[in-house]
Amino acid sequence: MFIEQSAARRRTVRMLFVLAGVVPCTALATIAWWWHSSGHVNAVARAAAVHLGMPIVVGAVGHPRPGVLRLTQVTLGTVGHDDAVRVPHVEVERAAGEVRVRVPRLECSPAAVRTLAGIAGEWLLRPTRFPDAWVVDVGDVAWLPVAGLPDATSAGWHVECVAVDDRRAVRCRREPASADEVRVRAGSEGLAVEGGIEEAVPLAILAALVPGFSGWADMAGDQAVVRGRVDAVSNAEGWSGTAAGTVEHAALGSVLAAGGGGVQGEALITVNSVRFTAGRLVACDMLVSASAGTLPQRALDGLVSSFGCRPGPAYRSIGGDSVRRFDRLACRLVIDESGLRIRSAEGSEQALLAVQGLSILDEPVAAVPMTRLAWFFSPDGRPAVPATPASAWLMSVLPDAGSF
Repeated sequence: MFIEQSAARRRTVRMLFVLAGVVPCTALATIAWWWHSSGHVNAVARAAAVHLGMPIVVGAVGHPRPGVLRLTQVTLGTVGHDDAVRVPHVEVERAAGEVRVRVPRLECSPAAVRTLAGIAGEWLLRPTRFPDAWVVDVGDVAWLPVAGLPDATSAGWHVECVAVDDRRAVRCRREPASADEVRVRAGSEGLAVEGGIEEAVPLAILAALVPGFSGWADMAGDQAVVRGRVDAVSNAEGWSGTAAGTVEHAALGSVLAAGGGGVQGEALITVNSVRFTAGRLVACDMLVSASAGTLPQRALDGLVSSFGCRPGPAYRSIGGDSVRRFDRLACRLVIDESGLRIRSAEGSEQALLAVQGLSILDEPVAAVPMTRLAWFFSPDGRPAVPATPASAWLMSVLPDAGSF
């Protein structure tokens, strides 16, 4: 009898050991194996791809704390494509009605920015697909187009995607908190954008965010950066609104494409005001200045013949040089319904371009039609019919394009 009871107790102890020890450990080991398996990684990537509506590749998935996923080697979009966004590390946390995303570092090219803007646009316009609010914190941002400039790496950004009833808005704020802030609201009339940037952003990045703006970025060159304010709305007809700001490191060789080889120098463009309606420029008042550079004589001849600029005492070099050096460029450009007016900057005594105190070009006496602008900025300097890509784009955005 004693032996039978002892054996029964041993069986009971073994069963309790298996139930209380081996089974939970086996279950935990199985879960750990699944969390680190390729199957789990692929399942997370598939779920994210369905949610965002684009291909997503994830290298590994970690679980640093309950409710948080840590993803490494993440690619949004098709691997190998220019518009793919590559993120070394990202943490995703989901709570009731909110998704929090933390990215230590983000490298952005213009194509990658278009991808991210597309996701934000989908969130704004498709509430049934993206029902949750989003909060995204980025540690720092590297702007790839200006890797050689000292301001290529930006401070972090805090992005809030907020939904209140049927209204949606995206707020982007520089971190630590500063005056740099942009807000985008979605409504029945379309998208509304307002805000300002004081820490310069590559113009190519801005152009990637605003459809139809790429032509302006092309004219300023790859190294151009911009800062300023904007208040605009977008609908089926295009963008309408006002803006002001500065463009730094604008390449004269890109701005004066008609000049051909020999155009060198960087310009500062100060936009006092610009107004646009339905994607077309209505009025603009800006200053263009440069401290030094070179221009071919043929570019100077084009400024005289196209815009009525007047030759100054140093218009021709004594040695007949085909490429001319200058040490000061300062002019004011005013565009409105009457055409283009070119004026010397304040205090420059009518000189638009000078060398060693002598005027190379003086301001014109009258405004010129906008057709001259499209003509001059054609890369080959010929009349804009048939249109080159540059002149065709200019005709699509300049005032009174119907008269071309």
